[in-house]
Amino acid sequence: MRRSGNKTFFKGKVGADAKVQDTKTLAMLLREYDSGGAVPFHMPGHKRNKKLEYLNGAQTIDVTEIEGFDNLHNSKDMLKYAQQRTADFFCVKESRYLVGGSTSGILAAIRATTHAGDGVLIARNCHKSVYNAVELCALRPYYVMPAYFEEYGFYGSVMPEDIQRELLIHRDIKLVVITSPTYEGVLSDIKSIAEICRKHNVLLFVDEAHGAHLGLSRRFEQSARNLGADIVVNSMHKTLPSLTQTAVLHICSDRVDIAAVDRNLAVFESSSPSYVLMSSIDGCVHYLTHEGAGALEAWSDMVDKFRRSFARSKKFKIFNGAREGRVFAYDKTKLVFLTVESSMSGIDFMRTLRSKYKIELEMASSNYALAMTGAGDGLPTYLALSEAVFELENEAGQRRGLVNINGVKLPKKAFEPYEIDTLDLDFVDFENSVGHVAAENIWAYPPGAPIICKGEIIAQDVLRHALFLYECGVNVESERRAFPDNIFTVAQPSIYDVN
Repeated sequence: MRRSGNKTFFKGKVGADAKVQDTKTLAMLLREYDSGGAVPFHMPGHKRNKKLEYLNGAQTIDVTEIEGFDNLHNSKDMLKYAQQRTADFFCVKESRYLVGGSTSGILAAIRATTHAGDGVLIARNCHKSVYNAVELCALRPYYVMPAYFEEYGFYGSVMPEDIQRELLIHRDIKLVVITSPTYEGVLSDIKSIAEICRKHNVLLFVDEAHGAHLGLSRRFEQSARNLGADIVVNSMHKTLPSLTQTAVLHICSDRVDIAAVDRNLAVFESSSPSYVLMSSIDGCVHYLTHEGAGALEAWSDMVDKFRRSFARSKKFKIFNGAREGRVFAYDKTKLVFLTVESSMSGIDFMRTLRSKYKIELEMASSNYALAMTGAGDGLPTYLALSEAVFELENEAGQRRGLVNINGVKLPKKAFEPYEIDTLDLDFVDFENSVGHVAAENIWAYPPGAPIICKGEIIAQDVLRHALFLYECGVNVESERRAFPDNIFTVAQPSIYDVN
């Protein structure tokens, strides 16, 4: 542990100082097993056959829970030690491997820390998996609205005073769930929010899927893992060099029932977890332990240089959260290109980079586009992006007047989400759905935050916002896949008052 100013940053432990010695990684053990010549009369069906070229060699380290290997949901050997190495590196109480992405960890964590009928306070920009968990667990959701950038169309930070207010009003709340950082890199004041939650004897779960790198270098902002959150989920694959679908659930305080977490991970995760995926988590931690300091500093340096180069840009500014009052802190590795001063929408910007320059961005919306950087980037990728965007700047016209419609007013709730399936339901034309109660969720995906939630009364401004995003080219989805033509609603003799 080392300190910088009034901030504490953590670096993984190495060698004799670690709780678990850094011996062979899972990948090393899997390669050794493959070279041993064992005859596989067990799953999986590819039998590690190297002639199956379409598997690209992954079959050589793809085994199941055979003799000598371990069971993720009852780990006693190599997986136990690998998870302990991960917990040591991230400086948390316990870590659990996730092979179903952060989604599986979110579902398990929420179910492990609540009971049916409990209240849960959710930041409105949380990922759709949080809302699915609320419905599955029969919880009563209360919502807190983060700050909002109407001019760009994305959320700012969750304010501690808003958390405090809701906890004073709703005494049945047992869990607070917030996303920090957001898809766009916005961080909330986790330390203050955690203190408020402890004061009210409420657990704090932070979806830090997009921030696994936070706290690993003095060049980055601090992580919720070390700021007082009780449970944190990190997607290893989003910013760190690990395979898609890999994530880690961290238990950070003694207030969490670890046994309950483990029981629920066994519910929401596969009973046949992929050793290919798990070895990439362990390998990533090993890499960061031994080479991470240099790799993270190089990443930070390249991001800083790229940002400085765009100080002279006229039409495509890069969002700088540090200069915004609606942002507590900001993850600089997220390059959010603001297109409001150009003739291009965020969608146009992303599509042009793809079609003309073969540069694929992470996502885009009406007035911005997101380029996600990661530890695996090299200088050529930044140079390619820089050259392409400056070329676009010379070609793009001035602002055409595209504005975002404010869709952040919290809708009224008529029913709890878990009550919906007990009611008579029907489809209605979406454009004529004002006053009806939604029986399905409507998402902008990515980032996966809801526009309309089950049980809410559809208001005119929310309807207009959803249609606006759809018409801009944003991927707006409904659970029944009928948007924008129809929406599933509660059948009712009269329309609800939305005022």
